[in-house]
Formats: sequence, structure tokens, C-alpha cells
Amino acid sequence: MLNDWLKTVCLMLSGVKLAAVFSVAKGVPERIGCWPADKDDALDPFLPQVDLAANSDNPVISYLNANDDSFCVISKQFIGPDGQRLIFLACFQGADVNPRYQLSLIDWSLVWYQLLARKVPVNTQLSSPSALVQVQQPSNPLFQRLYGQARSYRLYLLAGLLFLMFCLYLPVDHSIKSPVVVEGSVQRSITIPMDGFIKSIDVQAGELVKQEQLIASLDDADIRLQLDQLKNDVAVAEKQHRQALSQLNYAEAQQFSLQSDIAKIDIRLLQQKLNRLALRAPITGQIISGDMGRAIGSVVKQGQVLFEMAPVGQYRIVFEVDEADIRYVSSGDKGEILLTGLGNRAYPVVLDSVSSVFTAQLGQRFYRVEGHIKGEGSSDIRPGMKGFADITVGRKRLGEVLFGPLLQWLRFKTWQWLP
Repeated sequence: MLNDWLKTVCLMLSGVKLAAVFSVAKGVPERIGCWPADKDDALDPFLPQVDLAANSDNPVISYLNANDDSFCVISKQFIGPDGQRLIFLACFQGADVNPRYQLSLIDWSLVWYQLLARKVPVNTQLSSPSALVQVQQPSNPLFQRLYGQARSYRLYLLAGLLFLMFCLYLPVDHSIKSPVVVEGSVQRSITIPMDGFIKSIDVQAGELVKQEQLIASLDDADIRLQLDQLKNDVAVAEKQHRQALSQLNYAEAQQFSLQSDIAKIDIRLLQQKLNRLALRAPITGQIISGDMGRAIGSVVKQGQVLFEMAPVGQYRIVFEVDEADIRYVSSGDKGEILLTGLGNRAYPVVLDSVSSVFTAQLGQRFYRVEGHIKGEGSSDIRPGMKGFADITVGRKRLGEVLFGPLLQWLRFKTWQWLP
């Protein structure tokens, strides 16, 4: 029965190259079923994924290169009908597999296997008509009595079916879920103007600062030495310029005057650098990142970000919307967010812009959408907080909301399979 079930599941899953079932009853994974049956040796590169699944309660998804080809390997641990620990391993050819859809099909297949194992004896083949008849017609008197009562209440069942169809036709709010993160509406970075050493740090991460408040300062000993040297050069050049004029040597006087002007320009440049060594807050706000309290005396490079700031109370909400739902989202849509750190209150939000920028995670794409909190937000909100959003994108029938994703997946698979 196990091999027949495994073959049927592999035919249902698209793109499966290899599949197997392992038993970990003795502590070491032992293969008890394989598809195709003559491909036992081809599973050797994927055995480490079986060990990972044996030590984890969650599904393990890996992308590997084996036999000059790329594979997406999904392994999941489950409990068999006799209580033994089993591991299902599926190897999909190609790296463009959507793990979420494949995992949902695998979950249904594992439930199906447990039902078959309880109803059909181990030595019974699935192709046997008697086995199917035995499953469909249980000999339990309780089930027979319930079946007879169901036949006597056909009118009520029909009425219930009509009521269910009526409910599925009712219009409801269509909402989508997405993770969110809070960012400052304006984020300013305090960077190092030149290579040097940190002399002092006057603030800490999370502290409130005012505009032009001193944040940190760099060591200025080398620049002050250069500044003193240039001032001395200016004094010498001016003295030589006066001596040349007294001797009516205008050519040398002009040369010394030029040297004095160049040194004065260098002095102004060094003074500007000296002023930039004192790092001050560009805006009034809060330090949201950068813990440099123990970095005094360390070497820093030009352009290195020392702190990041954001104004207090002015935030933007960044939504990560799945590519399957981004077509429903538009500017002006409203919803609510629930932050993990402030789970006792939901905040109303309004979407401002829908961007084409996306990030890829586990074979899926999430598009960046920005919005803001409607009304006055809580003083406990901080940049970097995460949570989830419920965005209302219109009204649809209840049946479309419940079964729309499934129908969309079926249309996609039908288009993919048909020639």
C-alpha cells in the first residue's frame, strides 16, 4: 500500500524527480519506500536532509545541486498510524518551485495516507476492488444507522445546501494579510567625515537629542599639528616677502606671496575639517541604531555610519504584500495593524504608495507598500517594531474570498499542464 500511495502522490505533485519514505523507529532513518523503485542510489545526495527533518518538528526546505542539476528538496516528519515516526522526502527538479503550494499538497497527502492505513490492511493492494468496497461500506452498525437517518432527512439536507450556497453568495469585505514594520518617516544617518579615531561618544542608542546637539567627536591631534605647521609656514613666507621687497627683488617677493596664499588656503581647509570632526545631530529626534559606547579610541573609516536618527512621533508603515495579492492593493486603501510589542491595541492605517520594489523569500516575492497611521499614534510606538496588517481592498462574495486562491491555483496548474 505504501508504494502505491507514494506513486500516486508523486504523480499529483508537479516536478517531482524522486520521493521516498523513511522510518526513524530505531533512531537511524531507514528507507521503507521509494519512487521510482529503481532509483535508490539517486537518493544518496539528499540523505542529510532526512537527518535534518528527523531532528526538527518543522518542514525542511533546501536548494541543492546534484548530478549537474538543481533541486528543491522538501522533507517533513509525521506520525504514522501505528505511532511510529516517519519522514517524507520529495525532490523537485529546478529551483523555481513554490514551496508553500507543494507543502499544502504534501500535508493533504500525509492525512490521506493515515486514513488509508487505518481502513485498508497492510497486505491489501489499492488496486483491489474489494478493498475499495470495504472502505466505502463500513460494517459498523453506528455508521449504517447514521446513513439511514441521512436518507430520511434528505429534504433538510437540501435546505441546508441551499442555505450554504446563499451564504457563499453574500458580499463581504475582502481583506489581505501582510507583515509590517515601523520605520521613521525621515531617517538621517550620521557618518564619519574622514578616517580617524573616535575621541568621545556623547549619546547612546534610544536617547532623545536636539538639533545641533553634540553626538560624538573624532581625535583632532594630527589636524591641529598640521594647522600649527601651516601657520608657521605663513609667518615665514610673509617675513621673506617683506625682506624681498626691502631689497627690491620683486620676483622673489611675488614667489613668497604665492607661498603664503597657498598656506592660508590649506589652513582654511584644515579648519573646515576640524569643524567636521564634531558630529552633531542633523534633526531633533531619537537615536534608533548605533551602540558605540565602547568604541572610544577605535579606528573608523570615511563614510562609515555611526548612528541613525528618526523624528519622534513621525512614522511610516512598510507593508510586505505577497505577489498574489499585490494586484488588489492601491493607494488610499485602509486597514489596521497589530504590532507584536503592543498587541493590546490595533491602529488604523492608510496606504500611501504601492512600489514596484520587491524582496524574494523562499521562492516568493513580496512587494513594498508604504502607509501611515491614521490619527494620533501611541507614544509607545518605536521604529523597528514588527507586526501584521489587515488591509481592506474592497468587497467580494464570500465564496470568492474563501475559494478564490484555490481556483486561481487550479487555473494556473491547468494552463501549465495542458498542451
